[in-house]
Amino acid sequence: MTFQDARLRLLAYVRDQVRNGEFTERGFARLIGISQPHAHNVLKGVRNLSPEIFDVALKNLHLSLLDLVPLDEIEAQLQQRTHERVIEVPFLEGPIGPGKPWPAAVNWRKSFPVPLPSVTLPIEFVMAKLVVDPALTTTLGSCDIALLDTSDRRRYAIAPQGLYVVERNGEAVMRYIRSGARHYYLITDADMDNPTAWEQVAFTAPELQAAVKARVFWLGRERDRDAPAQRGRFLYDPISS
Repeated sequence: MTFQDARLRLLAYVRDQVRNGEFTERGFARLIGISQPHAHNVLKGVRNLSPEIFDVALKNLHLSLLDLVPLDEIEAQLQQRTHERVIEVPFLEGPIGPGKPWPAAVNWRKSFPVPLPSVTLPIEFVMAKLVVDPALTTTLGSCDIALLDTSDRRRYAIAPQGLYVVERNGEAVMRYIRSGARHYYLITDADMDNPTAWEQVAFTAPELQAAVKARVFWLGRERDRDAPAQRGRFLYDPISS
């Protein structure tokens, strides 16, 4: 709403009050400290209220700018701003996946919008570009970027349904993790239902914590950055998980 919009709405309110007998033009003039002829011309649209007199009128009429805006218009603006509130998360400086090590730093000059209110996203989140992983075609589908939670809480508390970024043999790959009596196992889509094919890693508990770099929170496509339907796929609920 512009100042001109607010001024016109205030004058419309005053004209309604005069018509309804709440006060007269003379009373309005006295209220805001101008002459009756000036008040008459203002209400007719011949003269304009200065910003100073406008503020005096609001004060003496016990109004605020919000009182000049219809409730449905305020609700529409709030809803629009809620939908538009999107935060940008920086990318890791390099991609992850087969043959790629865990990047040592974040590229703060490159980021990606995530459809989440900023209050729900901790600072430990980063975006990562993904190289093709033939062992995760079902999980990844057409997704080529991921939102990663690198917080200690998510990395250390291994959940059976969680997808994690694990660095081993010099590469950072996304895998599901299972624990056995003596070993940990890394699992892909291809061998999910075949335990004999699970990749066995000889990590101690502290070594596993060091190897697990992040838990995958969201998967999406970089080309959908500006698409209105960009939502990607969330892999867990941060509140209940």
